Amino acid sequence: MSITPQQLIRPSFLGGVAVLGSLLIGCSQTESATTEPLSFEAQLADHLTAEGDKMYGAYWCPHCAEQKERFGNAVDRIPYVECDPKGEEAQPEICQAKGIKGYPTWEIKGEIYMGVQSVEELATLSGFEPKPR
Repeated sequence: MSITPQQLIRPSFLGGVAVLGSLLIGCSQTESATTEPLSFEAQLADHLTAEGDKMYGAYWCPHCAEQKERFGNAVDRIPYVECDPKGEEAQPEICQAKGIKGYPTWEIKGEIYMGVQSVEELATLSGFEPKPR
């Protein structure tokens, strides 16, 4: 079935094209226009990862859980190394090679920091400067 030039001018056809066009435009909005800026914790975690810094820990360690909680929703962005062989994605050989004796332990710029650290302290130690929100 082909459309004749007279049918293209009909109001019902033009109205249908207009409705379809506005639906397509509405569906094409990009998500980036409404995306919120990254939180301080997310920016810090991304910075630590980019710098090659690491948090060494164990899945059963309550202090590691406390450290992770300090990153809030950005917890999955932390550059984390699981030291217990029974843990998920465990890398005990790395922990042994680094001489990790307790958890959590941070390695930042080649220096070792034991225990739970505030996100502000991690920012200072790593030279992190957040982008304005």
